[in-house]
Amino acid sequence: MIYVGIDIAKLNHFASAISSDGTELMKPFKFTNDGDGFQLLNPRLVGLSYEDDSIIIGLESTAHYGDNLVRYLVACNYNVCVLNPIKTSVMRKNNIRKTKTDKVDTYIIAKHS
Repeated sequence: MIYVGIDIAKLNHFASAISSDGTELMKPFKFTNDGDGFQLLNPRLVGLSYEDDSIIIGLESTAHYGDNLVRYLVACNYNVCVLNPIKTSVMRKNNIRKTKTDKVDTYIIAKHS
């Protein structure tokens, strides 16, 4: 399995990917919260695996900011997991480094998708 974590924000999102054994497959990168940004994300996702079913994409439920991205990903036949922000907050607190950045959040979300 490949786990993609996406940290959602109003204008820009960050995404990273890890394998089921924890190997980093895609370093965190920023993309805009619009069609152009989604078009930047898709080729990176396609390049991760030959079988889209082996990719699970996790993201936080953040009001309406991620709605268009979720619709886009579902239309592209990806498996999307929307996480409760309370759960991801607890996961962040359990993180040994105690850092809060968009890039670190992508890994935390990916690990718990």
